[in-house]
Amino acid sequence: MKKTELVAKLSEDSGVSQAATKTIIDGLVQTILKTIKKEKRFAIAGLGVFHLVKRAKRTCRNPQTGDPVKVKAHNALTFKPSKAVKSNFADSK
Repeated sequence: MKKTELVAKLSEDSGVSQAATKTIIDGLVQTILKTIKKEKRFAIAGLGVFHLVKRAKRTCRNPQTGDPVKVKAHNALTFKPSKAVKSNFADSK
C-alpha cells in the first residue's frame, strides 16, 4: 500500500479530509523518527517495537563477483512485531 492509498483509506474510514489525514500521518512518522533517534526505540501497543541498533563493521562478499567488500559500521532500524501481530499471521497459511 502506498502512502496516497493509506491516506485515502483512512480518510474514507474516519470521515476526515484527506489533507487532514495526510498531516496526521506525516506528524506520526516525524514523531516516530524523532523518538527513535532520541530514545533508540519506539513501541506501538498491539503492533510492535522499532529499535535502532548499531551494526559493527564487517567484510562481505559481492554476490556477482565474489570479491570482498568492506561494510562500515552503521545504525540499522529493526522492527519486532507484537504477539498479536504474529498470531494474526500465523493462521493465514
